[in-house]
Amino acid sequence: MDRLNFNAEVKVLPNCEHKELISKKRVVIGRSEEDGIITGYSVDLYDKENGYCFESDCLKPTGKQFKREDFYS
Repeated sequence: MDRLNFNAEVKVLPNCEHKELISKKRVVIGRSEEDGIITGYSVDLYDKENGYCFESDCLKPTGKQFKREDFYS
């Protein structure tokens, strides 16, 4: 998978360990990276109060890109 941009909308894939979140959409708010290799992403879900961490292969980009100011004033 290519690197996901911050504030990119993603969809949670069926191979995710959080089965209750499959098919949910939200935006990338952070990423885990070690030695230039991305190991996972933090996302904030639309209908949940807390963000979640996912492995890279658990997320699929929807093609929608938000701006930072869409979430932070």
